[in-house]
Amino acid sequence: MSRGMPAAGRLDELAGERGIELVHDRPLAPLTTLRVGGPAQRFVEVSDRAALLAALRLARDAGAPAFVLGNGSDLVVSDEGMPGLVVRNRARGVAIEGTQLTADAGAPMALLVKRCTAEGLAGLEFGISVPGTLGGAVWANAGAHGGEIKDLLVGAEAWDPAGDTELTLAHADCAFAYRESRFKHGDEVVLAATLQLERDDPAAIGERVDANQAQRRATQPLADQNAGSVFRNPPGDHAGRLIDVAGLKGRRVGSAMVSTLHANFIVVDRGGRAADVRALGNEVRALVQERFGVMLQYEIEFVGHWPEPEAGSGPPGERA
Repeated sequence: MSRGMPAAGRLDELAGERGIELVHDRPLAPLTTLRVGGPAQRFVEVSDRAALLAALRLARDAGAPAFVLGNGSDLVVSDEGMPGLVVRNRARGVAIEGTQLTADAGAPMALLVKRCTAEGLAGLEFGISVPGTLGGAVWANAGAHGGEIKDLLVGAEAWDPAGDTELTLAHADCAFAYRESRFKHGDEVVLAATLQLERDDPAAIGERVDANQAQRRATQPLADQNAGSVFRNPPGDHAGRLIDVAGLKGRRVGSAMVSTLHANFIVVDRGGRAADVRALGNEVRALVQERFGVMLQYEIEFVGHWPEPEAGSGPPGERA
């Protein structure tokens, strides 16, 4: 084995030795809500924690970058694709004990909301408007309708590649802030999380879930290809309001356009380009700063190979 072997070759070699079947050049656009971007150099889909850890260890031992993909929301994959190994996490086990719910990071938020509704467990109703997975929600401290995942989280389980250890983290360890957590600033990967809920009538919970769904459908361009809210809300204001007042609804760069329904969404034509999304986002930021003196910070994540680092992009880890 040559020390100069490219990471992809080393991935293939180790995967063969360990019985892990990798897909070469797997298109990623169909696995994201924005539906743009290039392929994964190497790709594997896993359905339980053991397989997830095996894939992560494979990438670490091969010296290759690893990226854990959930539902592919809040994500812009570069047109050139993703180097190294993309691991699609489909581990979605759920356990309920009393009023606490513990679920794998790959469990979709919508699935958890439905389970909570059926069990008469309240608190996660806002999650119906979070299109990603639990792991992505913890990673980003996702929220909607005035609720955030930090409001419910008791603790999280994560894997630290440096020591090859599984960590049990309390709420206080997770360093939550607005759309922030410790997981955005290191290589730890969320494996599972436990949420504290409370008892309520299932019908009442269902009514609140339905109301949240109706509001989302009325105010967001769900019929169009999008990655969710593009920018974080600045302190004391809303990004969508600033973009709207700046007259940028409908502004277009190539295949990407600022939504005419909600200004904090960028929608993309079928067969669109990730580069157009980035260019339009940067143009919106510049114009809002020029008009209001506010530099909007990205909420969406730009991943893969880009010509230069993109503000707001984060390290590999569990995504939405």
